[in-house]
Amino acid sequence: MTYDWILIADDLRDLAALGAPFRMMTTRDYVLQPKLMSGSRPKIINLARSYNYQTDGYYASLLAEARGHRVVPTVETLLDLYDRDMPEDTASILEELLDKGVAKNPEAPAPERIVVCFGEVEDERFRKFGRQLFDWYRAPVVTVTTTPNGAPGKVKIKRIRITPFTRLEDEDMEFFVKSLTAYTERSWKSPKARIIPKWSIAVLHDPNEKLAPSNVESLKHWARLAEKEGVEIEPITRRDFNRLSEFDALMIRETTSIKNHTYRFARKAMAEGMPVIDDPISMIRCTNKVYLWERLQGAGLPAPETMIIQDKTDLEEVADKLNFPVVLKIPDGSFSRGIRKASSMQELREIVAQFLEDSDLCIAQKFVPTEFDWRVGVLDKRPLFVCQYMMARGHWQIIKHQEGGESLEGGHKAIPVAEAPADVVDVAVRAANLIGDGFYGVDLKSGPGGPMVIEVNDNPNLDHGVEDEADRQVWNRLTEWFVKRLNA
Repeated sequence: MTYDWILIADDLRDLAALGAPFRMMTTRDYVLQPKLMSGSRPKIINLARSYNYQTDGYYASLLAEARGHRVVPTVETLLDLYDRDMPEDTASILEELLDKGVAKNPEAPAPERIVVCFGEVEDERFRKFGRQLFDWYRAPVVTVTTTPNGAPGKVKIKRIRITPFTRLEDEDMEFFVKSLTAYTERSWKSPKARIIPKWSIAVLHDPNEKLAPSNVESLKHWARLAEKEGVEIEPITRRDFNRLSEFDALMIRETTSIKNHTYRFARKAMAEGMPVIDDPISMIRCTNKVYLWERLQGAGLPAPETMIIQDKTDLEEVADKLNFPVVLKIPDGSFSRGIRKASSMQELREIVAQFLEDSDLCIAQKFVPTEFDWRVGVLDKRPLFVCQYMMARGHWQIIKHQEGGESLEGGHKAIPVAEAPADVVDVAVRAANLIGDGFYGVDLKSGPGGPMVIEVNDNPNLDHGVEDEADRQVWNRLTEWFVKRLNA
């Protein structure tokens, strides 16, 4: 049975037909007996028969927000949809999405009525419409009525109204139950859980990503540990952008880029006032190696000799200064991608020409051969873990990307922070602190003159049995980072 979701209705018999394994209450009990959930922060789904102003349904949503509970629908949604005209800009955006849906199958008639349940619609043509509507008007059921807009394939929205689920017809009711089940699903939550979580952290991940910074099993491990602390870890994917504001915090566990949805998620989380790893500022700073080099140089931190290359840079001078082989990097590469090694002048010219097709700048660094790279995880300006990554067999990097999308990785060795070389840890923490107080992975190489910073990653690997091998408290400290900020 799942206890973190609580369904409330005017009459519990209204909920009996749903067959959902949730805790249930009447709206009257919820309104009049706040001590029933003292000390908890549940998620409330308000399924009252009426949401009109000053009804029990209205007060349930109003008091949920006053108590710090997460509720659907919010009182703002109730007021926005209560006998008010929709703003013109909102109507135009929604009508444009409807028109695009109609255009997918011009032979099919435009619907005169669309039922949106938790952002889902039965007609796949209007999926984006449903999700956008739910992002703006977060309600269990919203009914949209339309009319032709003159031109073929164009529709005009007549009315958008929040609809009590008890008014749905049988066919719509079946879809409502399906949507409710999907909306409240918990794929990482223990079925034996009995604790109502105080906080919920959304974890953005791609279960199909081959080189994800954390694999699914590691995230499930974190979820089990956090659950004991009253913190819920819930997986979301790029399709859940409109659900982000339902959570208290965001952790991004897929490869970040300021060019894709990970940056948009981070930006939205920050706008919502949510603690977030990786925050958008860290993403901007870490994903660009030109910026990182400038910061490291300005702080006087040791790094391999580096040159910035433009289209007019004298490559002969680069070769003379750095000597072959030369390591070349695109500004925003990750996981050993976008990093090449030139062993001759011809290779140097060819690789630079390729890199400058997509960027006005690239990086050239002196090659520092080592048997392994150091990785120091830094969280909240303190070392979190220390790990050695061995070079992939027969390769000069820790990951060897092969044809067909496969990759070969070297071994690893986790070392307790207290036993790691003090200079390695010190330099890594100083480098990470140039970025912020989030979660960073600092890559270093040890040379004759001491450790050198290779780069600072905003989205470092953290897998159970690898980075946490020397200290199982790594995951608890990650949970504490979020709780500290949420409690504040």
